[in-house]
Amino acid sequence: PFSSEDFHFLKGQNLPMTVTATNEPGGKLASRIAWFIFAAIPLAVVITAGLLTPDPSGHGTHTQLGLPPCGFLVITGCPCPGCGLTTAFAHMAHLNPFGAARANPFGIPLFLVTVFTIPVAIRGLVRGDSVLDTLDAHHAEKVAGLLAVCGVVVWIVRAVNHVFG
Repeated sequence: PFSSEDFHFLKGQNLPMTVTATNEPGGKLASRIAWFIFAAIPLAVVITAGLLTPDPSGHGTHTQLGLPPCGFLVITGCPCPGCGLTTAFAHMAHLNPFGAARANPFGIPLFLVTVFTIPVAIRGLVRGDSVLDTLDAHHAEKVAGLLAVCGVVVWIVRAVNHVFG
């Protein structure tokens, strides 16, 4: 209903303005496409994890998907930050948090966030909610920051344990 000419008196004022994508033409469609992707990918990850058999060594489960062994582990003998994550996800999908913790403790919170993403994304898809507003309401930046710190700490502990343990 409004055009930029209706606000000619604001030109040059440097006022902060926010626009919600769902208010723009096609905004709800763009949000729904994004929500579909945000639901489909984690759902596929969780289903795939459930179909895998966790490797008893604590890592290497991903080779069941036709992927090669971890190059970092092969070259250095030290686990990379992601070593054991697929195994941890497979354990979590089989409701075995103790196996997941042994494989890679970081896999537990990462799996839980992955699972939590699915209903949030489905709700956003159905309602056509703004992706950015929903991420902001769920404090996604804080969750991402905590996951990053957790991942780094777990890797440092595992690397130190590998070198000195």
